[in-house]
Amino acid sequence: MRNVWHWAPMTAVLWSTTVRGQAPPVAPPVSPPAPAPTEPAPVTPSAPAPAGEAPLPLGPTESAPLDQGPDTLPPLDEEPATPLAPPPVEIAVVSQAPRAPRPVRAERRLALLGEWGWNGLAGFGPILVFHAHPQLSLELGLGLALVGAKIGLRARYNLLDGPVTPFAGVGLLGGSGFDAPTRDIASDENNTELNIKLRPSTFLQSVVGLDWTSRGGLTLVSAVGYAWRVSADNVEIVTGAPTPEERQALDIVFGSSIVISFGIGYSFR
Repeated sequence: MRNVWHWAPMTAVLWSTTVRGQAPPVAPPVSPPAPAPTEPAPVTPSAPAPAGEAPLPLGPTESAPLDQGPDTLPPLDEEPATPLAPPPVEIAVVSQAPRAPRPVRAERRLALLGEWGWNGLAGFGPILVFHAHPQLSLELGLGLALVGAKIGLRARYNLLDGPVTPFAGVGLLGGSGFDAPTRDIASDENNTELNIKLRPSTFLQSVVGLDWTSRGGLTLVSAVGYAWRVSADNVEIVTGAPTPEERQALDIVFGSSIVISFGIGYSFR
C-alpha cells in the first residue's frame, strides 16, 4: 500500500504529459473587433412650445442618401447647379469720319461722246476722252467736216475736281480735203465757171469750255474758241476767178475761223 502511494505522483505526471501531447492545440483567443465610430445623431429641431412647457421635437431627421456612383440621380428637392456664363466680351468700336468721295473723273476715266459743231475736234462724229488725271484730259475725235475726213487731238486742263468744271485746251486738227472738184459755187450768175478743190489742211485749235460729268456717267462738253490754219492754202482754184467777197467766204469756210462745238455721251468706270 505504501508502494502505491509512492508511485502515484509519478503516474499522475506521466498521465498528464501523455494527455497533453495528444490533445489538439488550443487557438489563442481572438479579441472582438472594435466598434465603428458612430456619428453624433443629428439634432432635431424643436417646435415652439407654449409658455411654461418644454419644446417638442418635430420628428426624426433622415440622413442624406449615400452616393451610389455616377449613375445616381440628384434628389428632386435639390436644384441643379447652374453653370456660370462666360464673361461678356467687350468689343471696342472706333468710329471714323466719312471719307470724302473721289473726284468723278478719277472714278470714270473713259468717256465716249458724239460731237457736232464748227471747227471742232471731229466736226460731226465720235470723240473718245481719257482722263489721265482728274485735272488733265486727252481727247481724240474722228468725223466728217467741210474740209473732208477729219481727225483731232486735244489736251485740256480741268480747273475743278467736281462734276462741273471749266477747262482750257489746245488741239491739233487735220482735214483730208476733197479730190473731186466742186462745181458752180460762184455767187455771181455771170461767173459760173468758179470751181475749187480742197487740199489736205492742218489747224491749231485753242478753246475754253465747260465739262459736266455726273456721278451716274452722263457727260456734256461744250467749247468755244478759234482755229488757225497752219498749213498752206488748202483751196485750189480749178476754174474761174473768185471775187474778193467770194475769196473771203472761202477763207471763212475752209480757213481759219471760230470754234463752236457741243458733245454729249457717257463716262465709263
